[in-house]
Amino acid sequence: MIYDRKALSVFYCDFLKNDLMRFWKNAMDHEYGGIYTCYSNDGSMRLSTDKYVWSQGRVIWMLARYAELIDKGLIDDDRQLYLAHARKTYEFIKKNAVLNEEEGVCAYLLERDGTKKESIPGKGFYTSFYVDCFVIMGFAELARVSGEKGPLEDALQLYDRTQAYLNRGEIVSEPYPIPKGYSAHAVPMIMCNVASVLYDALKAFKHNRYQQIFGDAKGFMNRILNYHYDKERGLIKEMVSEDPSNKDTLMVRHIIPGHAVESMWFCTKVAKDSNAGDEIYNKIARIVKNSIKTGWDKEYGGLYHYADRNGGKPAGRMINEPYDISVTETWDTKLWWPHAEALYTTLLCYDLTGDKEFMDLYQMVSEYAFNVFPNPNKDIGEWIQIRDCQNKPLEKVVALPVKDPYHIIRDVMLIIELL
Repeated sequence: MIYDRKALSVFYCDFLKNDLMRFWKNAMDHEYGGIYTCYSNDGSMRLSTDKYVWSQGRVIWMLARYAELIDKGLIDDDRQLYLAHARKTYEFIKKNAVLNEEEGVCAYLLERDGTKKESIPGKGFYTSFYVDCFVIMGFAELARVSGEKGPLEDALQLYDRTQAYLNRGEIVSEPYPIPKGYSAHAVPMIMCNVASVLYDALKAFKHNRYQQIFGDAKGFMNRILNYHYDKERGLIKEMVSEDPSNKDTLMVRHIIPGHAVESMWFCTKVAKDSNAGDEIYNKIARIVKNSIKTGWDKEYGGLYHYADRNGGKPAGRMINEPYDISVTETWDTKLWWPHAEALYTTLLCYDLTGDKEFMDLYQMVSEYAFNVFPNPNKDIGEWIQIRDCQNKPLEKVVALPVKDPYHIIRDVMLIIELL
């Protein structure tokens, strides 16, 4: 494959503005802030006006970063529209989703006007620390791009509150709580990204805590690349247990290929910022290659949602927790987000290493993704995000009952910046 950066850049710029952002521009709630995300998989029907804060925090990051692309001249679009809506969404989240200390950090679910809702009856409003993470990143990115310090101080306060929960071991992650006795890669993974985004914003403001937060980011990166590293297979262990009796469980054996690939570009960002040596980059490159190869469906193509560490269907003793039930029920679905992450990460690794195998992997992922996911109804656009094993559209809830803009738009913006 000839690596034509200019042609790829033109392609992704057009895809971002005239397909992806066209769909989500029409999903903005101009009255209250935020966007609507509860659509059918093909985007033809809006099913609810509820707002999952997980997605709304992501939207702030996405809109602010898109405005910055316009500032840089990489995209020709209405900067003020997107930055203004990022601010409006920030204000909506700050007013309605940020909880009192006694309640938690951020609410999981809001009605259209900001009224809090329990996502799981009886569980209260605070049910997932991942929501906090996306709100922190949204606030921080808005501050960095806009130059407004208020969202940055809010992000820092939320970060400290979230860290306090983690330090106490009080991690809430409904609807799939981390089973007792296991350590999840997802925790240092998301916190590595959070600390890195927050660090960038703090550094832009010459804030006196930017070095401390960067130290946190490096700590999370090291946790991923050491504690969660399967040295024998060159993979990321999604769950680790110190209890030898758990070594035969599905929890210990399964991997999430998309998670590992996404996590590696988080680690790459921190490694580059800390002027890391080749040893880290070589480990990252090995993990990316092996995650894609191990998680690839050799019959129908595409990355499995979950896979066994030796490839194929996850195996091992069930412990009958919601998490491992989710693994067995959705393992062979083909989701948009792992493929979006793989598009960016393979190009990033090629730029880092010059290893042509990454271009081969990019080509494989690209041909699959752009053949399978784009909506055939061009009037609607975007991607049909959830597919079954044989790549047919699937109306099934995986994680959140939403059509989420984040992964694909974030990765396309990062690709454009990289190119």
